[in-house]
Amino acid sequence: MFAKPILRAFAGNASGGAAIEFALIVPFLIMLLFGIFAFGWSMNNMSSVRYTLEASARSLQLNNTLTESDIQAIATKKLQALGLKNVNVTITTDPPSGGFKMAHVNASYAFVINFPYFSDYPINYSTSVTVPLISS
Repeated sequence: MFAKPILRAFAGNASGGAAIEFALIVPFLIMLLFGIFAFGWSMNNMSSVRYTLEASARSLQLNNTLTESDIQAIATKKLQALGLKNVNVTITTDPPSGGFKMAHVNASYAFVINFPYFSDYPINYSTSVTVPLISS
């Protein structure tokens, strides 16, 4: 007998409906924002690896007596200054042709996006820069 008027009053009151909808939507919005941030951070890291690789290749072009370990040391120093680790840098050199030889400086990097309650998502990135060297 008393339940019907209370039930009608509760059903007719819409205050708090927006709060419930917000509570249902906000976890997905937060995940979307974290996803955008993580993807942007991975793109920033990829750009930093590319920049470091280009700078190392310029060093090799200016001093073509540098070895692979020297180039790796230059790249590692620049990458550590940017806060990046676990970047693999390699160099391959083509045989001389027409007074020049081409050096290919390669880098590979794995960035892992991890969210709470989700499995990790690795993004593998590799890039290459080719520079001409004067053969001696």
